Amino acid sequence: MARSRGLIKREPNRNAAPRSVIAVDEDERPEAPNASRSDESSATLNASDGGVGTIRRTLPRGRSRSVAEGEAVNSNNSLNTLGRGVKELVQAVQMLHHLGLDKLDLPLPKIVVVGDQSTGKSSLIEGMSEIKVPRSNVWSCKVLLCKKYMYEGTQGQAATRGKGKPETATRQRPLGPWILQDTDEIYFAAVTSKEDVPHVLKLAQLATLNPGTDPKRYMPGNVSAQEDYLQVKFSPNVIRLDISGQGLPNLSFYDLPGVINVSDTPEEGYLVNLVKNLVKDYVQAEDSINLLAIPMTDDPANSTASQLIRELKAEARTLGVLTKPDRRQVGEAMDQWSQILNGARFRLGLGYYVVKNNPDPKVDHATARAEEDQFFSNEEPWAELTDKSRFGTLKLQTALSQLLTDQIRKKLPQILQKVYQKAENIDDMLRGLPEPIEGNLPAMVLGELMKFNDQLQQHLDGGRRHYPFQKTWNDLASNFRKTLGDTRPILNLPKPQRDGSEVLMGTPTPNGRATINIDSDDEDMPTPTMSQSSGIKRRAASTSIDRSPSKAQKAENGDRAVQSKAFDLGEIKSLIQDAYAGGVPNQTHPKATEEMIGLSIAHWHVPLDQFLSATEQLCESMVFERVQSVFGGRQGTRFYEQIISHCEAFFKDAFLQQRQVAKRILSWEMAKPQTLNEEAMSIARDKALKILQEHRRKAMAYELICEQEQKSGKLTTGQARMDKVARVNESQLKPEVYGQELHAMSTVKGYYECAYSRFVDVVCSSIYCELFGKCRNDLFETLKTKFGIMEADSCERFALLLAANPQDEVRRTGLLKEKDKIEKAQDRLEGLINRV
Repeated sequence: MARSRGLIKREPNRNAAPRSVIAVDEDERPEAPNASRSDESSATLNASDGGVGTIRRTLPRGRSRSVAEGEAVNSNNSLNTLGRGVKELVQAVQMLHHLGLDKLDLPLPKIVVVGDQSTGKSSLIEGMSEIKVPRSNVWSCKVLLCKKYMYEGTQGQAATRGKGKPETATRQRPLGPWILQDTDEIYFAAVTSKEDVPHVLKLAQLATLNPGTDPKRYMPGNVSAQEDYLQVKFSPNVIRLDISGQGLPNLSFYDLPGVINVSDTPEEGYLVNLVKNLVKDYVQAEDSINLLAIPMTDDPANSTASQLIRELKAEARTLGVLTKPDRRQVGEAMDQWSQILNGARFRLGLGYYVVKNNPDPKVDHATARAEEDQFFSNEEPWAELTDKSRFGTLKLQTALSQLLTDQIRKKLPQILQKVYQKAENIDDMLRGLPEPIEGNLPAMVLGELMKFNDQLQQHLDGGRRHYPFQKTWNDLASNFRKTLGDTRPILNLPKPQRDGSEVLMGTPTPNGRATINIDSDDEDMPTPTMSQSSGIKRRAASTSIDRSPSKAQKAENGDRAVQSKAFDLGEIKSLIQDAYAGGVPNQTHPKATEEMIGLSIAHWHVPLDQFLSATEQLCESMVFERVQSVFGGRQGTRFYEQIISHCEAFFKDAFLQQRQVAKRILSWEMAKPQTLNEEAMSIARDKALKILQEHRRKAMAYELICEQEQKSGKLTTGQARMDKVARVNESQLKPEVYGQELHAMSTVKGYYECAYSRFVDVVCSSIYCELFGKCRNDLFETLKTKFGIMEADSCERFALLLAANPQDEVRRTGLLKEKDKIEKAQDRLEGLINRV
């Protein structure tokens, strides 16, 4: 299994090392950190889990420690040797790669470095380009994630820990769960300190190996996920480094992961084929120059990478590089290596070179090249060989530079021709699409939103016959107030029972005594209905003094009935006694009246909820009528769907906030009775007491007349009975035994009058200021923000949102993006082909 790959420093991992692909592009000119891409080098790192990847670089790559600690070599011209004569050519090809035009089947030349694990590929690339990251202060590195493949597998934590069954490669899906898609470049980080490169690349690799997680979570400074958690063991996607600095050659390399035959664990066996298929994908391209690294410490016949080259019939495009000549086994014969160099064995179309690199990252390039030259000049058997034209990194550089130059020059006319053909095809496809919506689309949408907002303001303000919203809501508020007023607390007064042929109609109380319901707005004694029934006991029943249905104790509002709290004198007496704390007798403790007030307003949540629901329905209906009025002509478009969705989300939040405000207002009323409106409270209390005492006096007079008639046997009915009740004077009545209870009830009724009026006013004010204010002030700005009218890509987005057939606009947008890339490629190539 591979260990660290590319520019990723090996971190302790209980699982396998991650597999990745790195691509690096370089520019030898000094650049500021914000240099444009065409003037940058770029490295691309394909990451996989434990760590197999592909590295595309324009800059030769070393291990992560090389990037962090290496130095630029400014003392010789070998850097320029590599880039001599090919700078513009390579930069042009780099640009085509960056634009994503490689997927258009263009013959873009590239150098692909392959080999088994531990064959010295990383040292080869680093030595060949002589780049370890310049010490110059003018240096910058931009890291991008290039998502060319989409993960459709099921691997997760279980698979990472070796417990799941991962998806393997098949003939139809050579990269298993990874599906080819349009390349999506994601900016990941900008690095200005070489010491930070290994850590940033490690984070980029984690982002690539966790395809189910937003890459932003792994960006420097935002790491919140577990840094040791890997969703997948392998990813063919690329991490690209764009590097700008002094003395850098213009080359592009793809450093592929080392090919493996056996995995570290049986659960990771599927990685063998995935890595091989990834390497094959790069190697088999007809326009690639393959560098095959073979260490002289191993038997070349066992090289899996060599077998892949032969299987793909890519020998003619492959240049072999024998590495680690200084570590060849002592006493080993040179026969097989001489035969390889002479082309007698394992023949490759571009022959073989031998290089010797110093693995110590602290050794600078100039020293390493000097040591290499001394090695081939002084060490046997190399010193005795007369033909040294293929020994050493500098000679490999020269050959590689010439190969790449010839390849690019050869393919340039073909590339340009394909670009022309692609441009014509794009124009044909664009002409086949329906005409797009013309004009300044963001301004058009903004105008419609402003019209919508104007209409909304007019309806919220009201004041005209055409804008009935305020009038309708005022009716709802009046009904809310009426409901609370109609459900004032009431008092049931006892009535006497007597035998006789006359029976008072009604329902007896549980204790057998009938009641009269007392409401503070009613001042007349009810006229009971009498009926004759010989030989049957007459019973008194309860009847309400409310003769009008509007004064009933039950107010119908919506689907639920709201009932008044009905007290009787016995219940009030009991509450007073429960709260009595001793001391002066016949005193009512405030706790008793507070409890009675709490019972009297306990039902307020029902009419409040009904009022809020009716208000929400009215407000939402008004707003969506305005949406239909202004945007109705866009039904069927994504824009119409989104504006409906945005308005629904807005009102869901606004209604929730309004209900929370109303709930707080209700909780204030329920917490403790309180008012500073002493004058209104006193007037209401005195009025209620006067009415209660009058009804109580009539009830006592009625009881007296009943007792007298029962003793005399002379019964009266109807008006005659009531006339006798009216003639009773105070001296004839018994002393009032419920005076304390009547005063307590009058206090409760007086407070209720003040409290419910205040409650209605505060709730309605909150609705006007909170809900209506939010609609008036925030809805327009919310929609403007949601649609991103002022954002840079608004024209493109609105073309899609406003299109009658969104798929046409999706297609148009994609074609226009491709056309823009093609036009940039044409401009660059046409200028280049005239100079080379």
